[in-house]
Amino acid sequence: MKVAIIGGGLAGCALAHILDFVGVKPVIFESGPALASGASGNSLGLYNPRFTAERTPQSDFYASAFSAVLRRFERLEDIEFNPCGALHLINDEKKKKRFYQTVDSWGWMPETLTIVDADAASEIAGVELKHEAMYLPQSGYVSPAKLCKAYVEGIDYHVNAPKDAWRDMDADAVVLACGPAVRDYLPDLPIGTVRGQITEVATTKRSSKLKTAICYGGYMSPPVNDMHIVGSTFQRWLDHTDLVEQDDLDNLNKMADHIPGMDADMNVIGGRAALRAASKDHFPIVGRAPANDLGVDNLYVSVAHGSHGVLSSYMAAKLITDMITDRPYSQGLDTVKALSPERF
Repeated sequence: MKVAIIGGGLAGCALAHILDFVGVKPVIFESGPALASGASGNSLGLYNPRFTAERTPQSDFYASAFSAVLRRFERLEDIEFNPCGALHLINDEKKKKRFYQTVDSWGWMPETLTIVDADAASEIAGVELKHEAMYLPQSGYVSPAKLCKAYVEGIDYHVNAPKDAWRDMDADAVVLACGPAVRDYLPDLPIGTVRGQITEVATTKRSSKLKTAICYGGYMSPPVNDMHIVGSTFQRWLDHTDLVEQDDLDNLNKMADHIPGMDADMNVIGGRAALRAASKDHFPIVGRAPANDLGVDNLYVSVAHGSHGVLSSYMAAKLITDMITDRPYSQGLDTVKALSPERF
């Protein structure tokens, strides 16, 4: 069996990885000059579930994805995998209610998900924090670009591929994993874009003490190669990837609001902006595509992974592999329906 994958970011590369593992031949067609040249190209990406107050089909998807990627990342080399933990600051009443309910309803063991007070959060982080937090000791970060490279080791892929290059392949199935460009193939799919800019800052004497990721509506990574990643803007109204100086200032100001004094003597040394695909209900679109004009019977999509793509792209890849190979689904029926393109 052969599968053509359009898109060489996290979604496409994860799918190729899993298809190859079960004996299917995948071929990736990436329009950019390299794999992970779009939204998947950040030097560092945090992996956290998308938290919901109650257990839902969506939360079940992210919970299973979190468990699955931890097992997979431990076995991959040179992806900068670091399960350093993540503290999600409880910085308003709405978040306090949601996070406390999350801990109660998700039912995870305390060593996996728990609430800690401000003193304990400060001890865990290595720097002073003013808020209690929801703590995930096994959260952390990887390099998305290096992860894509590891996923496709030994797998055939083509960069700078024309839009219809996949048609030259006698494929048994075709998967659209190309982010916002999916609209070129399925124009009726309700996909939008969100521009996100991250800021790279050099470590300082104080910031070098940070031991975990801190999430607060934005996020700050622990030191990685003598720098931190601080992000990210969330701009639906912009459609360019040019770096904006004000966005760096906004990222640092938000960080300083939640980690007081952390911005002292901190210098911006780089950054990156990208356009992420997003659905109108903020949940990935994964499964068999609706009726289309491409002349493809076995057409699937894996898009709209948003800011949780490190997790969701992997679990989406497992589910699409199940569908293509007619295996038992790795997700429950309610989750499959919630992910389906036909939900719109």
